[in-house]
Amino acid sequence: MSGKTSPPRRKPPGRPTLPGGPRRFGDSQLTRAQRRNRWLAGVATVGAHVAVFTALFWHYAVPPRPPEPAPIMLSLLDTPKPAPPAPPEPEMEQPGSPQIALVPLPPIKSTSLRTVARTPAPNTSDLLSAAQLAGATAIGEGGGGGGACDMGRAVQNALRRDPLVRAAVENANRIGKAVMLWNGDWVQTGDEEGKGLSAVREAISWEVAFAPEACRNMRQHGPVLLSLADGTTRFSVGTSDWRWSDLLGLHGGAPSH
Repeated sequence: MSGKTSPPRRKPPGRPTLPGGPRRFGDSQLTRAQRRNRWLAGVATVGAHVAVFTALFWHYAVPPRPPEPAPIMLSLLDTPKPAPPAPPEPEMEQPGSPQIALVPLPPIKSTSLRTVARTPAPNTSDLLSAAQLAGATAIGEGGGGGGACDMGRAVQNALRRDPLVRAAVENANRIGKAVMLWNGDWVQTGDEEGKGLSAVREAISWEVAFAPEACRNMRQHGPVLLSLADGTTRFSVGTSDWRWSDLLGLHGGAPSH
């Protein structure tokens, strides 16, 4: 320590490295191997943590799958049809109870009812009965007067030569029938409007109005039958006591114009 500089210390001689022995920490080859091992160890550790977390949270991360519908079984066998229900058993009748027999009624046809309702019965009150025909006297048998005042024949001829009379009788459906035309008043024929057939009444009134006053005022007894040319279509005119002027509403004298 007297100020002299001491010589530098010598480094100890390095130890010989045996073959296969451990290497130094600073060796480059040992550093690379150690780094690789550390990297592999780190990767394994991270992978283990990831696997653990995945296992823990997998149930919450993945939604549950919906349940599958139950399978439907189809049968290809023929199903037997159900048997029809048996008829109900007849109830036991109580003794002494009256037995009522049900009689089936014939069906009512609505068409016939409608036909009857729409087609009323024709009015035949103007047709002569057999007794009325027997009590009347035909022209040429003493009815209607005679001689110069044969009013019955004159009126009958006027009816036969008038074509309007024939047409009126056909329209009233009185061809071939005996009709009560006047019995103290003009009678309505069937469903015709007004009393008496208009054409027949007009022909009789004209013939009586222009007849001589003595002839139209001659007294008659009993009804007279006037016939058309066919001989079957007849008209009854008169009462038990009457005159031709009564058909005009006159009692003697000439008709007023």
